[in-house]
Amino acid sequence: MRRRPPWLLLLVWAATRGALLLVATQTIPTGHGEAFTNDVTLYRDWSGILAEGEFPAGDEKWQYPPFAALPLLAPRLVPLDYHVAFSLLALLCDLAVLLLLWRFSASRSFGPRRGGGRTGPWAWTVGAALLGPVLLARYDLMVTLVAVLALTTSAGPAVRGSLIGVGLLVKAWPVALLAGLRRWRELLTASGLTLAVAVAGCGVTALLVPHALDFLTAQEERGLQIESLAATPFALARALGWWDGYTTYQHGAMEVVGPGAHAAALVSLAATPVALALIGVWWLRAAPSPRSYHDAALTTVLFLVATSRVLSPQYLVWVVGVAAVILSVRRDRRGPTQRPAALLVLVAALLTGVMYPWMELDYSWTGSLPGTLVLVVRNLVVLAAAVTSYVQLWRATRRPRRVRGEWSLQAAVPTA
Repeated sequence: MRRRPPWLLLLVWAATRGALLLVATQTIPTGHGEAFTNDVTLYRDWSGILAEGEFPAGDEKWQYPPFAALPLLAPRLVPLDYHVAFSLLALLCDLAVLLLLWRFSASRSFGPRRGGGRTGPWAWTVGAALLGPVLLARYDLMVTLVAVLALTTSAGPAVRGSLIGVGLLVKAWPVALLAGLRRWRELLTASGLTLAVAVAGCGVTALLVPHALDFLTAQEERGLQIESLAATPFALARALGWWDGYTTYQHGAMEVVGPGAHAAALVSLAATPVALALIGVWWLRAAPSPRSYHDAALTTVLFLVATSRVLSPQYLVWVVGVAAVILSVRRDRRGPTQRPAALLVLVAALLTGVMYPWMELDYSWTGSLPGTLVLVVRNLVVLAAAVTSYVQLWRATRRPRRVRGEWSLQAAVPTA
């Protein structure tokens, strides 16, 4: 039976996005307008360089793979002010994500119990709006659209691998979506195509456009951004008067400078491979389940975000997108579930929308306590979501145990 269009869902989406658009373009001045226009202004300046046939050279802020040029150039094709055109393009990607989630939640084409979770489209509609106008003021929506395509449009590893490769050419994080492929053939097929698409895209672009591969070394000098999880103790200690360090603007972000900051940055760098090793341990020990692909995607993306030296507000766009996919999957009545982690992600989105940009001055510049406390709580929620997601992933896919010569009935239970 054909499913009726979700008119209420679309109405809420239109209302929330209309409000975000008015603020993001500062049609309704709210103060802190530069937080929503500065990056788009930078995109506009970069697009002018890109339109001349080269990538930004010697610019420490340019840290993106070559296909990141596409969402930056696209607004120039619209006969409108660049800021307005960029926001409208972001809105189209936002709507596309919503429609993909709605289609996926209604579909059973991925096997038994795949679609059917009505919470997912609502989680995206409300959860992404909680991030505030920054949702429309960064190009991360375009990357999230590619990731949601990879997660929802096909169960075939070839299609998934190709889409992940395209995502990798726009921003690095979609490579995390390979983690949930549960069979060697699937993993090799998908990862091979991801690598082939990424290498081909980088190679062709490097041959045609100067400085296309500068992004490979652009982040070497980056320090520890104040918003990151590893910087949280420094932010709180500064607000309480226990630390003599400070923050400074460099490499395109507010970074921590002072006693212990460099060591914390190294710990953060080391934490990423450790987190990925935990994913590897799970992969080798887990029994495949119908939902382990989507579950592992959320866990891996949360691990990457939690261990990053740079936890900018727009990073939550990625996580909310993956969490919405999780919530679009029909869940079982029993067994471990990813829903607690997904709901924690929505709480983190709300706290992110509160702290940025409305309280950014507190934790980025002055070290005042109110905004710093919101940052601390947000980061603790992100950490809790990552730990919860991994524990639930492990429990949901553990192999059955032998008990007195017979297999235990605790077989892997599909999760949502």
